[in-house]
Amino acid sequence: MSIRDRNSIARLYFYITPVFILADYFWGISVRVSALDSWPVYKNVYYGFCVLCGISMYAVPRYTAVVALFESIINFTMIMLCLFVPYVNNILFVDDILDADFKTMGGTLNILPIVNLLIVGSCAVFTFHRSIETIKEALGLSRPNSGK
Repeated sequence: MSIRDRNSIARLYFYITPVFILADYFWGISVRVSALDSWPVYKNVYYGFCVLCGISMYAVPRYTAVVALFESIINFTMIMLCLFVPYVNNILFVDDILDADFKTMGGTLNILPIVNLLIVGSCAVFTFHRSIETIKEALGLSRPNSGK
């Protein structure tokens, strides 16, 4: 199996980044980078980073899995922080844990960051296994699969 075929799912994920961008800006569906909805400048920078990842995957398909893994780790970290920081702040800045405003915190949680977390988590697990194979091949520790 060729490198292009092995990493086609990860590459497709980055090649359709413009579709995610259009869905976000025209219809308000922010699935790809929902963690940065409150910070539009950082969201645009991140979208640019994802486009550059897609371009690098096209230019050098050998490192597709490694690039996807790096991007997934960054995105996964952002999502986890944006999901849990409001809860942690609410708990840390009250005198008594029973006085925490848990009803307000429940209202801050919506479905898009969770969908984004599932997509990114799945991509991270998939690319983690692919990147291990790619790194082994690059270092000459294993032979590429012959497609058997």
